[in-house]
Parts: sequence; structure tokens; C-alpha cells
Amino acid sequence: MSTDRLGQLEKMALETPEDRNLRYFLATEYFGLQRYADSLRELEHYLNSGDDEGVGFKMRGICLFHLGRKDEARAALQSGIAAAERHRHSDLAAEIEETLEQFFPAI
Repeated sequence: MSTDRLGQLEKMALETPEDRNLRYFLATEYFGLQRYADSLRELEHYLNSGDDEGVGFKMRGICLFHLGRKDEARAALQSGIAAAERHRHSDLAAEIEETLEQFFPAI
């Protein structure tokens, strides 16, 4: 994504901070740039404003893991599995479970 486009998205988020979908989109863009703290900030807005079907929790868990917040990462990933199962997304639940096992292998 170009810096100009990212700047436009950031400006839009400032102008309409209640736009849940915009927060998710911005979080996704930051995530792709490995700007985990920025992605996490936007995900917090997104997750606090409504239900998530699992992907938001997965991204949150990955961000937290990369930021060294391992216990919170594990909890976020577990929440993602529960959300995916609640919405009957078994493939997504399995995908998040794989991420959880990758980050926290059983000993």
C-alpha cells in the first residue's frame, strides 16, 4: 500500500472513529506492514465495537505475540477459536488452532 493511501485511511479513521469496518481495514493494512502496535490499536477499537467471527482475534493474537505479550496472545487466539466455532467457521477455528500450536507448542 502506498504511503499516500495509508495516510488517507488514517485521516478517514480520525474523521469517522466510529466506523468499525474502517478500523478493521486499517488494522489489516498495518498488520501487512508488520506495524503490530498500530494494528493492535485499531483492532482494539474494532473488537470493542461489535462481534468478530474470529479473524480479528487471530490478528490480535499475532500482534500481541510479536509485541512480546505472550499470555495475552494465547488468550486472544483462544477467543478467536471460540468466536469461529460460535459462527460455525470450522476451517477458521482449525486455522487459528494451528497458529496457537505454532506459537505455543505442547511440550
